Amino acid sequence: MSFLAPLFLLGSLLVAVPIVLHLTRRRREPVPFPSFLLLQLTSATARFKRRRFRNIPLLILRCLALLLLAAAFAEPVLRGAALAGGEGAALDRAVLVDRSLSMTVGNRMAAAREAAQEELSGLGRDDRAILVAFDGRAAALTELTGDLGTLAPAVANLTAGGGGTSYTPALGLAGRLLPASPGRRREVVLISDLQRSGFEEGRPQPSLPPGVELRVRAVNASPPANAWIADATVVSEGREQLVVSADVGFAPSPAAPEWSGEIELLLSGRSVDRTNVTAAADRMTTARFPPILRPSEPLAAEVRLPEDGFPGDNSFHLVIHPEAAIRVADLDGNPPSVYVSEALGVGVAPGFLLDRAPARGAGPVRGALEAVQVALVRDPGRLDAGATRALGDFVEGGGGLVMATGPRRLSRAASEELAAFAPAVPEGFVDRDPAGRLGDLAARHPLFEPFGGEGSAVLSALAFFRYRELAGVRSDAAVLARFDDGKPAIVESEWGEGRTLLFASSLDAEWTDLPRRAAFVPLLHRMVEVAAGHERIPIAYRVGESVDPGAAFRLPSGSTGEGDEVLADSPSGERTVLGGMDALRLAEPGFYRARRPGAAEFRQIGVNPPLAESDLRTLDAAEVRMAAVASVEGEAPAAANPVAPDRPGRAVGWLLLAGLLLLLVSEAWAANRSAAPGRLPG
Repeated sequence: MSFLAPLFLLGSLLVAVPIVLHLTRRRREPVPFPSFLLLQLTSATARFKRRRFRNIPLLILRCLALLLLAAAFAEPVLRGAALAGGEGAALDRAVLVDRSLSMTVGNRMAAAREAAQEELSGLGRDDRAILVAFDGRAAALTELTGDLGTLAPAVANLTAGGGGTSYTPALGLAGRLLPASPGRRREVVLISDLQRSGFEEGRPQPSLPPGVELRVRAVNASPPANAWIADATVVSEGREQLVVSADVGFAPSPAAPEWSGEIELLLSGRSVDRTNVTAAADRMTTARFPPILRPSEPLAAEVRLPEDGFPGDNSFHLVIHPEAAIRVADLDGNPPSVYVSEALGVGVAPGFLLDRAPARGAGPVRGALEAVQVALVRDPGRLDAGATRALGDFVEGGGGLVMATGPRRLSRAASEELAAFAPAVPEGFVDRDPAGRLGDLAARHPLFEPFGGEGSAVLSALAFFRYRELAGVRSDAAVLARFDDGKPAIVESEWGEGRTLLFASSLDAEWTDLPRRAAFVPLLHRMVEVAAGHERIPIAYRVGESVDPGAAFRLPSGSTGEGDEVLADSPSGERTVLGGMDALRLAEPGFYRARRPGAAEFRQIGVNPPLAESDLRTLDAAEVRMAAVASVEGEAPAAANPVAPDRPGRAVGWLLLAGLLLLLVSEAWAANRSAAPGRLPG
């Protein structure tokens, strides 16, 4: 038994009140005496009698009433075995063993197996247990059984995998697998390195059912110093070369406050270059390798660190694809824009090839647009009616158009031609002082994908000192962003088979600071890619993701009679046969291979550990218990709290209050009897 409000127990000190009253508040009786010679003796006898307790049963009733009142306000709670049938009740125990990647550090997995074996060997004759292994997911390895011959081999075969840590699915599964049975106790034992990232910050965690106790056993030795590769990128350097870069993180230990080492680049399993890196504590350091030639076919690449205390995150696997570059025509790109040419010059997956093209005359413009996928117009005022008509035909036939605005006004004929296919027509100028900002973004649009969840914060920091009003916005056009005065900033529309993106400001630095900001390159890349209809596919994936195998591996469509089946091999060699609509779950780091049935060529993707798994900081057992029993907002308390203190506590408290009422009735009856004629009241 415990108390929810133990401070109320201090009220039991009030029991001194009836004791003092019984000693002091007494009606004095007349003491007859025959002479003054007996006065001193009689007074002494009276004082002796006054110090004696009288009506002791009444005093006991009053003291017990005060003690019960204090105990009831302290809200006593019966926990654990007291609610499930007592210490001698049979036990159902779920043993949860962490098998995430961080359990490969030192001897953590061996210690976890030993702890699990201890928990199972301590079962009684009528006790039962079930073994659950978890990383990002949880799976029951046995049934709920008392047969150690079934449980022991399952523990012995436990090994760490490549997944991340998440306690939520394990606790949820354990709660569902332990049935509530009369006369049986339920207990969950969590065996883990207690990695801090196992609980998602800012999210409430589901808890165990009422009456299920949680014990935590930690197997985490002091976390070692750890260097890891957080990410790798590939960018173009010219038309024929690529540059691979890797971000290296480091978490120090008291013995190793800094890390220095050699980072290695491997292509198709062969080492091609090395570079030295010094990583400071809790900061990302970028390592850049010398340029390599753009491959003519998909190329498996790996960036590798020397082994340390946690080797599981020392490699990053990626595949470099020979992207066919998106060819872009810069209409009337004279003088050329340094910002635009530099931004498109660093593209890879896909790359970008920028050509200059005329802006006047239907014939010259059509000729320039024949070999490109996207037309770029930085100042529509340079276009004449014939060039604008050629642009409309280009978009209708499947081409993409990215159009910004500039200082020149369109001619009336050009405006009429533009209104036929563009989402809107640039009109008057808007000057802002102070500068205008972007807002009201269509955050889920592919245009803003490179900015993730921070898109609004990043793009709203841009300053716009001048832009154009967009008149006659088409009803079928989508406004992807607005300025803070409500005027459209980026508008998208489709015409025929093609697509147009219209930007109300400039791609140069006269009207905005956008070209000088880091957001310019990814935003311009995505504008060109969206206009071209390009589907971006990552160069690497993470363990725990599920992918469409046809798209991820870039497999050709299945031939007649073979359907869309895919044969996929994991890095450890396990083969999976997937149907046309099946997703492939990536469960281990390394290179996955896949092909269609009958095809001789395998294609690859690189898979890497969850980034959070490199954070080896831990929680203590008390913090894990507190997080594991946190209520989920909006759920009923019975489903949220594994010990459900409220209901058992109130039940015991009401029993105490009922006892108090009975005592008060008894006290009143005893007090009346003591005050009856011939009796002295207490």
